[in-house]
Amino acid sequence: MRYSFLNNTLSTTNSISLNEYIKKDKDDNHLKVQFVEDLEKILEDFSNDINTTKDTIKNLFLDVEASFEEVSDDIAKSVSKYSFSAEEKLNILGGITRQFVENNRSFIYNSSESKRVLEREAFKKVCDLILNKLKNLVQLNTINNYHILLKFGRGNVKKETLETVKNDSNISDELRKEFLKYNRMKNQDVKVTELINFMTPIYDKLISQLNQLIRELSIDLNKILQ
Repeated sequence: MRYSFLNNTLSTTNSISLNEYIKKDKDDNHLKVQFVEDLEKILEDFSNDINTTKDTIKNLFLDVEASFEEVSDDIAKSVSKYSFSAEEKLNILGGITRQFVENNRSFIYNSSESKRVLEREAFKKVCDLILNKLKNLVQLNTINNYHILLKFGRGNVKKETLETVKNDSNISDELRKEFLKYNRMKNQDVKVTELINFMTPIYDKLISQLNQLIRELSIDLNKILQ
């Protein structure tokens, strides 16, 4: 009887201990799943912002293309080429980030809890940094668009751009003042070569900056798992 009591006691103790381990294991698995879901949510938000940026930049190019479509097909072809290239670069940014999550989901899942926290925060920081730089690029190219349309636009194109500049709270008062000087200038007939030569370095710089962001993103994502 004595041994029977001892055996029952041990069985009860082991049962309680086993339940605790099972609960702990379930909690840990839940946390692992939650961390992966967090990464996927960050990725989803990043992808949505990339798509919004694509639409915004595409519309900037379309504004220029539509404003001079009656002048020359060469202008439209030049603008369209840069628009396609910019969209391609933005797609690469989204693809690199998506591939990072897909390729490293298992690795992150099996990391320690403390490391998963660091990896999640680092991933969000990288995404936020790229999005912030993209936001600045959009603002810069909005300003460049104003300059193109005010310098070469005529009639309603120039008039509507001046009105937009007056109401754009994202540009400085000093820059607004400079742009509004075009109100007193009479634009001559558009010279196709001159316009294309003016646009080309502006758009080349945009593509170069997007390429730089692609390089930065690749480097920063690789650092997360080091």
